[in-house]
This record gives sequence, C-alpha cells and structure tokens, in this order.
Amino acid sequence: MDDDDEDFEALFFTECEELLSDLQEHLDVLYSGNGDQETLNAAFRAVHSVKGGAAAFGFDDLISFAHKFESVMDLARSDELELTPDVCQVLLRSGDVMESLIEKARERDTSPSETMNKVLAELAVLADPNAADESPAEEVVEEVSATEAPEPEVEEDDVPALRSVEVHFQPDAGFFRSGHDALKLISSAKAMGLCKTVVEGEIQPLPDFNLDDCTVSWRLHFETELDNAKIESFFLAYEAAATWDILSSDDAEEEPVEVAAAPAVVEEKPAPAAPPEVAKPDAKAEAPAKSASKPSEPAAASSKKPGISKSLRVELARVDRLVNLVGEIVITQAALAQKLSEAGPSVDLEVEHSVEAMSRQTRDLQESVMAIRAQPVKSVFSRMPRVVRDLADKLGKDVRLELSGEQTEVDTTVIEELAEPLTHMLRNSMDHGLEGPEERIEAGKSGTGIIKLAAEHRGERVIITISDDGRGINREVVLRKAIEKGLVAEDDNLTPDEIDQLIFHAGFSTAESVSSVSGRGVGMDVVKRKIQELGGRCWLKSEPGLGCKFTIALPLTLAVLEGMTIAVGDERYILPLSNVVEALRLDSVELHEMPDSSKVLTRRGEYLPVLSIRHALKVTGDPLKEDLAIIVDTESDGHVALLIDELIGQRQVVLKSLEANYHRVDGVSGATILGDGRVALILDIPNLITLNNTTSNQIAEALH
Repeated sequence: MDDDDEDFEALFFTECEELLSDLQEHLDVLYSGNGDQETLNAAFRAVHSVKGGAAAFGFDDLISFAHKFESVMDLARSDELELTPDVCQVLLRSGDVMESLIEKARERDTSPSETMNKVLAELAVLADPNAADESPAEEVVEEVSATEAPEPEVEEDDVPALRSVEVHFQPDAGFFRSGHDALKLISSAKAMGLCKTVVEGEIQPLPDFNLDDCTVSWRLHFETELDNAKIESFFLAYEAAATWDILSSDDAEEEPVEVAAAPAVVEEKPAPAAPPEVAKPDAKAEAPAKSASKPSEPAAASSKKPGISKSLRVELARVDRLVNLVGEIVITQAALAQKLSEAGPSVDLEVEHSVEAMSRQTRDLQESVMAIRAQPVKSVFSRMPRVVRDLADKLGKDVRLELSGEQTEVDTTVIEELAEPLTHMLRNSMDHGLEGPEERIEAGKSGTGIIKLAAEHRGERVIITISDDGRGINREVVLRKAIEKGLVAEDDNLTPDEIDQLIFHAGFSTAESVSSVSGRGVGMDVVKRKIQELGGRCWLKSEPGLGCKFTIALPLTLAVLEGMTIAVGDERYILPLSNVVEALRLDSVELHEMPDSSKVLTRRGEYLPVLSIRHALKVTGDPLKEDLAIIVDTESDGHVALLIDELIGQRQVVLKSLEANYHRVDGVSGATILGDGRVALILDIPNLITLNNTTSNQIAEALH
C-alpha cells in the first residue's frame, strides 16, 4: 500500500468513528421510544456510508455485515418490521459489531468473529422470521466465517435467466481524490456478471496524472440475473463522486466495440473475493433499492455534490506544536511586559500601547488555539450506553442511562483519557449501587434503575457527574472491610464522608466474591489516579437508600490558564483564577482559634477554615506578616481562607508538568515561568487542603 492509499484509509477510519458515534446516538433514541422516521433514516445513512467507504478498500466482512444491517433497517423504514425493544436491542448489538469490525479492519485482523456470526443470525431472523426454522444459526455461522466469498444462492425451482445490462459510469473530476479505486470497482462488479469494460476518454500519462481531473468514463457490460435495482445498490457507494445510467437488454442499443488500451489491463487484474452484498441477491432485504425509488429518502438526498469543504483535518501533533509555540509566545510577552514595567516612566507611550495591543492579540491567539483542541465530550459519552447495556444483561438489571451536556467542550487530551475512568465508575454504579428489580420494588422504587451522566463548564474547569438512584454506600460494610484490610484502626473516629472516600483505596472492594464484573478491588483507585494525572480530582457523596453521586473536576485545558500570582516568603505561587472568590485584609475580619489550635475566619456571618500556605508547604525565607487572605472554592469542601504575604496580580500562565520534568509534588499541579524568569508553582487547592489536614493531624498526634 502506497502513502496515498494509507492517507485515504486513515481518513476512512476517522470518518467511521464519527459515523459510528452518530449511529449509536440514533439507535439509543430509537430504543428509548423517542425516535421518528428521520432518526431511523439517519441511522440507515450512517451504516450505508460505512459500507460505501469499506467497498473502496475491500473490507469484505464489514461490507457483508453492513449490508445485512441496513437491509433490516430498511424493513423498518418501510414499516415491514416493528421497532420493538427487542428489535432495537439487536440493532444496538449490530452497531457494536460494526465498531468491532472496523477495529479489526484497521488492525488487519482476519480472524473470524463469533459475536458477528451470532448477531448476523439475529439479523437474518429479523429479515425473515421463517429463516430460523429453515436454516439453523450454525449454517449462518459457517457461511459468514468462510474466507472465500459465498456463492450466490438461488432456488432450484426458480433459476432466473441472464440478461444483458449496460452501465455508463461517469466519474466526477475529483473521483480519484475521494479515494476511489477504479480497479476495485471493476473487479467487485465481476461478481455481478461484468463481462466487458470499455474505457472512453483520454488516459493521462503517469507523469501528468492529476487526482483532481478524471478524464475517463467507463461502459460496463453485464450478463446478470440481477434487476436494475440491485445493480443500482452496488453503485450507490460512489454516489458522492460519480453519476451513472443503467440500460437493460430491453432498451439498450448495441454499442460499438471500441476498446482502449486500458481495458486489457483492467481485465488482467485478478479479481478479489466478491463482496457478499452483491453475491447473494435478496429482493426482500435490499435497502438501497428502496432508496433509489424514493427521491425523498436519504440516499437521494445524499447524492448532492459536495461543495467547498468547511472543515480541515489536521494531525493532532501539528496542533500540539502550535499550542506549545503559543505558550512560548505568552511567556515571551510576559517577559517583555515585565521589562517595560521595570523601566518606569522612561518608556515611550507608543511602545507601551504596542505591548498592550500585543498582549490582547496573544490572548486572542491563545483562545483560538485552545478552541481548536477543544472537543465535545460526546465522543466519550456515546460509548457509555453500550457499557450499560452489556452490564445490564450480565447482572440481570433493568437500567436506563440518561445523558446531558454532551456538547460540553474540553481539551482533546483530556477526552482521550476519560473513557477508562467513566467506564469504571459506571461499572461500580451498576454492580454495587443499583439494586435488582425485585429489591427496588420492595424499597418503593421503580423497577428500572436510573444512572445520570452529565457534564458542564464551571469556571475554568469541566465538572462531570455520575449519579444513580440505588442503595448508596453501605458504610458499615465499607468500614468493616477497611478495618480487615488494615486501612483504618478500629478506634478511628471517621466521619461518614471519610468512610465513603475509602473506596478509592487500591485493592479495596466490598464484593464477597470475584465475578467478571467486580470483586478484585481494581477500579476506583484507577479512577482517582487517572483523574489526578489529568490535573483534576474526584469525590463522591452518598445517601443511604437514595443513591450515590461521583463528581470529576477537570481543567478545561492542559496548556494555559488564568492565574492569580501571590507571594509567600521569598516564593511566588499561582492560584487558578477559577478557584479564587475574593481577597481580604485580616484587619477587616475576625480570627478565632479552635481547641485543636486551628483557626477560622468570620466572613459575613459564616466561619471559614484558615490555611497557612507557609506551614502547609514549609516555605522558608524571611516572612512578611500574613495579613492577607484569599478566599478560594475547594469544589467539595466549600470555601477556605488561604493566608498569604502579598497579592501581586492576575496573569495568564503556561502550565508545565512537574511530573514529566521532575516528580509529583503534593499540593502542586504544575509550574510556570514568570516574566522575570522565575519559576512559580501552580497550587492544587483541593490537594493542598488535604495536605494541610494531614500535617495538622500529625502535629496533633505528636502533641498528645
């Protein structure tokens, strides 16, 4: 395979990801009972588009399965098949199989798929309910798992006669640019009875060949038993890049036999195995044939010629380099602004205005680049219904997954890492949280459990929540297991929230036995570690008998953030601006010391815990008086007052990973370079609170 073929194939797989995401979304809507004819048409279009692209690369298993899949959906489109929940379940499983087949095609895996064979048998029964009695599922398995293309099946007492058909196939100018291969088209058409090919037009010499200028057309002569509708369905894969006319033996005139030099090359090309979609005609299940006869249907609608492209596919590595470059520009701009501020009144006014303008332009550039990397979480959320369906079947539970906020955008790097944590959390809710149907009814609940997966923007962070209406966390069981494993002592006086957080410990599980779903204690600790690696945090709230809610807070971007620069001793730190609520002078509020030597601050009738950054991070150097407090939002523990020495100001900073360049530092999420060249640590507020509480407990134990 040459480089151009690899590029076109990579584009095909990228488009498949988008099509499958749309397919799953439409099938979920149909399964919920809220779908309409257009939803079904959109799902059909997605399958048909995948099949058309697969035909260009000869992915026969994918072509065969997609053909059966769309045939069943076409029965539903013509009201010959009712979309009951059981039928929708088969369609959903078919979508999962298509995703698996695409991955196998990407990896060049030609091994047979038992799941595909099983679902093919289910599709065959939907297409023809009598098929289950006439041909057992084992025969279907044998048919589709063979490496050779299946022979055409015809009834012995009804053998159709061959007839002559001619197709005039006229490619558009960009036929080759679209990734279509004329040789594959012709070799695949041989399975339909293609016996002669006539090339019309001038074939360009290889040095002058232009992908954007197709100068030839073909006259394809068939001797076939297929009707025009079946032949039309074969060519629909090329509907966006070509036009064609079909003339049967009844109305075709004898054409002059002018064979250019190229057909000989075409005929000498060995024909690969024929795609099953054309090798086994089935008038009852031919979806594209119906599309061709209904101008209002999606197949006709999609025949519009594409206009100027409104999107551009760019490798992520190129975008990453652009992001890094913008980060360096931000640092350079900050350094220039720092130098000008140090120069004082001697700076020319025009120079100062130019630097301010450059600062605004740099910010706009940074926001634009970040917008390029931002992607909706829909690409991850769309995978979760399949997880819930599979687990519901295994656990014998009736569960409905409700999604919201799928269009919430987050950095693409974050999206790539979200699938694993969300899957673990869903499995936890399904296995441990939700009760079985009988138990739910006894508790006065609906027999169907509900899991809600939601995303939203909150400041400079993305908040993702997974909540269920199950039994909640059994704190007695969790505490007993924790004591057995030595995680806590029997005399430890833990709060309910502290008991709940124990499930995030590595190796912790409340399952009495190991199953295929859970029991090994691997899951929630993976979630916590993965989220922390992304610069976020997770926590949970549980109400016994009412359910449990997991919350994940993630940064919008891993590159640039708005921060507040503060001074503590000789050090400079950055507080994420999304956490900052307000700044106060201590002489304007009241401080109270608690019996455990901790302090609280009174602000407008509420008491806020006070944390000294100097003590928490053990900052050295000549101290200034801690006469300022920054009120910050910890997301899960409310507001906290941070004592600092000096408030320097707000600035945009470039986030650099400490773990990648040094090692993890508790209470710190990263580092940045200030305008004067100094390195400032970016504080992780929730982790800093935890670190301070641990230090305070250690001091209290030492005093006792």
